[in-house]
Amino acid sequence: MLKGFINFFKDLITDRKVIYELAKNDFKAKYTNSLLGIAWAFMLPLTIILVLWYVFQVGFRSSPVDDIPFILWYIPAYLSWQFFTDAFGSGSGCIFDYSYLVKNMQFRVSTLPLVKIVSSSFVHFFFIAFILLIYLIYGYTPNIYNIQAVYYYVCTVVLLMGLTWTMSALAVFSKDILNIIVLITQVGFWATPLVWAPSGMPEASQIIIKLNPMYYVCVGYRETFSEQVWFWEHPALTLYFWIFTLVLLFIGAYVFFRLRPQFADML
Repeated sequence: MLKGFINFFKDLITDRKVIYELAKNDFKAKYTNSLLGIAWAFMLPLTIILVLWYVFQVGFRSSPVDDIPFILWYIPAYLSWQFFTDAFGSGSGCIFDYSYLVKNMQFRVSTLPLVKIVSSSFVHFFFIAFILLIYLIYGYTPNIYNIQAVYYYVCTVVLLMGLTWTMSALAVFSKDILNIIVLITQVGFWATPLVWAPSGMPEASQIIIKLNPMYYVCVGYRETFSEQVWFWEHPALTLYFWIFTLVLLFIGAYVFFRLRPQFADML
């Protein structure tokens, strides 16, 4: 298994241009038949942000959270979740999307989930710049804490690799997996503190919520832009996240590589 990981990372370096080109083409292909093209990739998150801002800040007149305007408190966590759900859903179906490459014995199929993750990253990078712009409009200038966005992006990518390796391999044998993923992400939106703060909940409930690895990522993005907290100020939560994520990564790799020889026959 360890040798397989070493070879995988070596191939990532060797094939980085191929992966980037596949990701770029994948991103373009999603919107080639629509009138507005790739603009749709940005319109959906912007529309949801606008609607939730209107509902909570104008309709419900939500007060600032920890002295931060609601929209500034909400956007970083939501956009990190949007990146996760988009990459999780598309990455889990990558074997079907690239069935012609799966049957190519020269191509390392294990990089396909990463292609989908990189494809989703293009929109995510745009929205990180969007977050900084919104903060500037509200009078908040960029600061050194913002560089943590790179760290939490890496956290999300590693978590996604473990999940998409597992789910993409299982989906080949049952497409119900893709429907289960939709269900998980729908429930996860409300189970993750995106539009609500967990601080008012009982301590036992907070512990349960923190078992969700996306709690660490979403709250981390929020702290990166609005609360100015370093990730190492949560040592227990950081340790839990990386233990959970690395175990999931090894499980995903094991499942994917064990099932990989049967992909071509099942497609």
